[in-house]
Amino acid sequence: MDASTEAVCYLCLDGEVNENSQPLRRDCACRGADAGFVHLSCLAKYAAAKSKQARDTNAFRDPWIVCPGCHQYYQNELAVDIANEFVPFARRQYPDNTQMKVEALHLKLCALDSMFNMLTPVQMIELGVTANVLLSLIDRMKNDAPLTRRYSEFESYAYNVHGRIALNEGSEESARRAVAHFEKALEINEAIGKHGVAIGKSNIAIAKSIVEGSNNSNIEEVLKANEELYEVRVAELGEESGYTIRAGEIYAFHLRKANRGDEARDLLTKLLAKSKQVLGLHHNTTKSVEAALEKCR
Repeated sequence: MDASTEAVCYLCLDGEVNENSQPLRRDCACRGADAGFVHLSCLAKYAAAKSKQARDTNAFRDPWIVCPGCHQYYQNELAVDIANEFVPFARRQYPDNTQMKVEALHLKLCALDSMFNMLTPVQMIELGVTANVLLSLIDRMKNDAPLTRRYSEFESYAYNVHGRIALNEGSEESARRAVAHFEKALEINEAIGKHGVAIGKSNIAIAKSIVEGSNNSNIEEVLKANEELYEVRVAELGEESGYTIRAGEIYAFHLRKANRGDEARDLLTKLLAKSKQVLGLHHNTTKSVEAALEKCR
């Protein structure tokens, strides 16, 4: 395209609004004035066609979560909307396959959870209901065979989501419920690897600091847990992963709370450079890290 050409849907090649009155959407890491734009219905048809050709679980799921252009995850409302298209597709395509329904529900849970601080009250309820349905289906899977590591991770994630919802209520009683959910997740994580254990310890430490009140002891415990989580993600996913960058931002936040502002600033400076390079200037993660760095300054 030349510089004067308006952006079009990269699938149907039509402009701003399609026959379903849907505008062009772009919420991944694509850059430029005309790259990565798509109609939701076009994206759903594309993802469905790719899923039907899939030979394994990841190939079945990836078209609904990863942009084929920039190879980064969809985010914000686009991630939620395409996940909402995935759930009924999985039910229609595999009416008797609990595993495929679990895959779709887990993607929806991740999409909603990624927007946790921006969710409306109705969406927060939807988040909790999705976690409950996911756990129910996973219990059904357990009746047929022992869970694989993948679905144990899904189960742990759902308990962590319940913990976050409880913690968000803001009372001491809800923080106690959060601890119980996080401890259940940690119990599962201890059987499936260090990454999950680090997440569990971090969540429990944060929840307990609310129940017990902030003091030097639990501030250090929270800091240590988040340092471990960041280091695990660097080792397992690499410094350029969005998950690693977000874990580093949380670790920097707790460094600042522990009056280690210089270390927090240095870490955030490094994270911001990585995020700009990999995700782009306008990605949520980049903006969040940039805001955190400004607070440090």
